[in-house]
Amino acid sequence: MDLPHSTQKLLPTTLFALFSCFASAGDVTLGINQVTENTGTELAEFFFIQISDTHVYDKKSDYQEFSSQEAPWYIPDLVVDYLTVSLLKERYGDDTIDKLRDVLRPIFNDGDLDKMWDISVYQAYSAEMSKEDSALGELDDNIQNALAEVVGFEPQFVINTGDLILEGNNGSAEAVDRWFKYYVSITEPLLPAFYNTIGNNEIAGTQRADFTSDDPKFGKYFFNNYFGPTHYSFNYGDFHFVALDTHSPEPKDDNPDYWNFGKMEPDVSAWTKADLEAHQDQTLVVLNHEPFHFDPIWPFEDNGSTSDDEGLFDEFGVDYVLSGHTHYRSYMEINNIHHITTGALSGMRWVLPASIHPRGYRFFYAKDRSLYSVWKPSGQPILALAEPQPVNGRLKVITVADATGAFDQVEIRYDGQPLQIERWGDYFFQIALPDDEPLVVQVIATRTDGSEITNDLQL
Repeated sequence: MDLPHSTQKLLPTTLFALFSCFASAGDVTLGINQVTENTGTELAEFFFIQISDTHVYDKKSDYQEFSSQEAPWYIPDLVVDYLTVSLLKERYGDDTIDKLRDVLRPIFNDGDLDKMWDISVYQAYSAEMSKEDSALGELDDNIQNALAEVVGFEPQFVINTGDLILEGNNGSAEAVDRWFKYYVSITEPLLPAFYNTIGNNEIAGTQRADFTSDDPKFGKYFFNNYFGPTHYSFNYGDFHFVALDTHSPEPKDDNPDYWNFGKMEPDVSAWTKADLEAHQDQTLVVLNHEPFHFDPIWPFEDNGSTSDDEGLFDEFGVDYVLSGHTHYRSYMEINNIHHITTGALSGMRWVLPASIHPRGYRFFYAKDRSLYSVWKPSGQPILALAEPQPVNGRLKVITVADATGAFDQVEIRYDGQPLQIERWGDYFFQIALPDDEPLVVQVIATRTDGSEITNDLQL
């Protein structure tokens, strides 16, 4: 029994339950909490894209209502307009926040109100973003453009590692339902294969006093309703992808609707163990919203924001873990497991402005049971070393892509002389270094109009 790659997106929960009555331990196993697809092992090489943290919403007013408070009364409209239009339309630099603080500083008399200035700046930005006629445009436009850009690279499939919608924790049931419908409407037509994992912002109602666990739509209801199981797995070539759900209710005396966003529920843990154990002959790739590692380069503290794998990854030899959540990109190898985190497609929407942090996504190429990846900023070309690199130190994999597609020609030189290139698809290139082991190679990418982009890569 063969199902299309889009099974997890298209089949509603009730149909999963129906299938579970008939499925056996063959190519496809379906149930309310699991999906396993078999696409065959003929796909030795393939290209896919990972996105994360899209945070979509369909009404501009939702941004202010559910993601921030209104601008406080002590910020005059004139200041709001100056902040959001004059400053924010400029090319954002690393010192943008400081500039915005300086604009607000005369409003306050107390020099110790740095935190209040930050809040005020963000609220002013939020108020402007919520205006229908805002000169800043819509964050949603950026998301739709980025999705179109992703699809234009023609990946075999796309993975979204969670936080699909704006803020389900704070949203009303009506708003969360709207956001899920909208997300489906803008992603479903794009590709036959679009895999979604659940993020903390898909857990509905956990931050609202009027939307509690007494409501049947609380928690994971909407994800289940639109996508089916919150954990599932699928095969692609020699790779076995395992989408996890590390979100579990942990009622407390003072908060009966508290959730732990880093822990699997017992049934998920048991299923994960069985699934990993059953696919030991394949390359194992785990997909999860929250990362299972902490990267010291991230500008925040390790305060329990990572997930717990309960030792299963080491026990069953997981090869790769793909995650999102932090809105920062990262690559780390820990105990022979490659942890790869992508930056957000929505940028960093909770700071001002969101565009101060680049939006983007990750390219992946699968070859010889290994994955090679690079993070690509939206709307920008990329000429960069992939991560991880081959075990053979003389071989290097380089990713070269224009803003919205492939370059017409790619040349890689050392000491002015072209190196022999092994091309993998449209965007990945492998070279063998000469015996004198150069420290720098030059990549030259040429468009059809003859224009060139070059980049010197430190090896």
